[in-house]
Amino acid sequence: MRQSPHSLRLRLTGAVLMPLAALVLLFCIITALVTHDTEATTVDRVLIGSVRTLSLAYNSPAADRERLVPLVIHLLRRRARPVVLYSVYRGKTLVAGDPALRPPVDYRETWDGVIDRHRPATFVNAYRETPMVRGYLDPADAQQVTQAAYLRSGALHGKPARIATEIRRVDGAKALVVIQVADYMDDRAAYERTFLQQVVLAGLAALAITGLLFWWAIEWGLRPMSDLTRQVDRARRDASPTFRLETPETGPIEMQPFVAAFNGLMARLERATESLRQFTSNASHQMRTPLAVARVQLDVLDRYGPTSPQGKAALQDIPHAIDSLEQLLRQLIALARSEDQAGTQLQPFDLSEVAATVTGERAAQAPADIDIGYEKDDPGRLMAMGQSTLAAELIGNLLDNAIRYNRPGGTVSVHVGRRDDAVTVAIDDDGPGISAADRDKVWDRFYRVPRHNAPAGTGLGLPIARAIAERMGATITLEDGRTGRGLCAIVSFQSVPD
Repeated sequence: MRQSPHSLRLRLTGAVLMPLAALVLLFCIITALVTHDTEATTVDRVLIGSVRTLSLAYNSPAADRERLVPLVIHLLRRRARPVVLYSVYRGKTLVAGDPALRPPVDYRETWDGVIDRHRPATFVNAYRETPMVRGYLDPADAQQVTQAAYLRSGALHGKPARIATEIRRVDGAKALVVIQVADYMDDRAAYERTFLQQVVLAGLAALAITGLLFWWAIEWGLRPMSDLTRQVDRARRDASPTFRLETPETGPIEMQPFVAAFNGLMARLERATESLRQFTSNASHQMRTPLAVARVQLDVLDRYGPTSPQGKAALQDIPHAIDSLEQLLRQLIALARSEDQAGTQLQPFDLSEVAATVTGERAAQAPADIDIGYEKDDPGRLMAMGQSTLAAELIGNLLDNAIRYNRPGGTVSVHVGRRDDAVTVAIDDDGPGISAADRDKVWDRFYRVPRHNAPAGTGLGLPIARAIAERMGATITLEDGRTGRGLCAIVSFQSVPD
């Protein structure tokens, strides 16, 4: 099933926004937890501070109490976190505040000698430690307190509430005074929700702005690639064999390897196209000659008949033309197969065994007046890297050339040994050889050394040999024959690592 293409900009934007969205979510979770803890601690501090302040007002002398209590209540209602829910009971009598805010169930109207039936509320101060006595700076303020301020959860008017309670003795009264300050829990939750909504909206806004900015940044960053795309598109519409990508000197350095690789590929493609064009032209020219000969001879047969002297001569020439054409086609196929690099796996093989086998086969087929010999430097196996079948084809090709282009009564020797770090096989002959000026040209396809009375050929033998050698990572060099005449073709194979 074919998948639809994806935009690189969308992929890059998504790759950045997904982890960023995860960070925003994590930030919101952490903010919610911190806000909940901070809000709870802040409200609890306000409640404890409020109940202690109100308690100190009721601990004042009677003359001052009537003036201080209303002032304290007024201040509690006007502060940043106003406290409006409070109650003051003396015994069972409501002195001030909301009657629904009842004393705790374990409240004793008179003091039974127990101090702090509940553990007083304490808060951690990480900046400084202020010495306090049961929550009061002045130890004298805590002397009349039988239950220091503490926090409890309860209900008020049918809603959950957080209640701060303090119980103290007041001069001139037998009954204990209960001072309580409360705050609804839903107010605290509403504040947390509102703050969290603001944080979430700010995070989403930051995520959206970041996405837009990153989209623009990607657009700007990919502009050089867009320029290359436009160049390729123009080249597609107006094809040119010499097309090359161009980048400005101020372009990103990351694009340079791609441009260099692309231009290198185009250069190789241009060379391959030119080589194919020349190869096709030369091959068609080479094939045209034997075909023309066969057609002429067929015309002679048709005109004079097979029993005429002309017809008999034509019957003798037609097989030669067909043999030439067959040899040409065979070598063209061998050249194409040797240039196919796919699937070539190098492995160790015994070069001396391959060379000896090929030499024996060619010696049995060679003309009687050609002497063929085989030599090996060291006894035992001589291992090289390559493929035995390709090596046999390569050695056979060079050996055929040495036999074909040798002089009558000449000699050909095959020598296997080592040279430096390579394993070599040398095919040496004492024929006419190849001049130094022509040794670079003979690797060109269809090139033949100009020579009088030279045997028929196609000019593909040595190019095929080089293609086979390169396929195995081997090299071929042409030198003067060892006897001072003729030609010596040396094939160097990679030696087997120890």
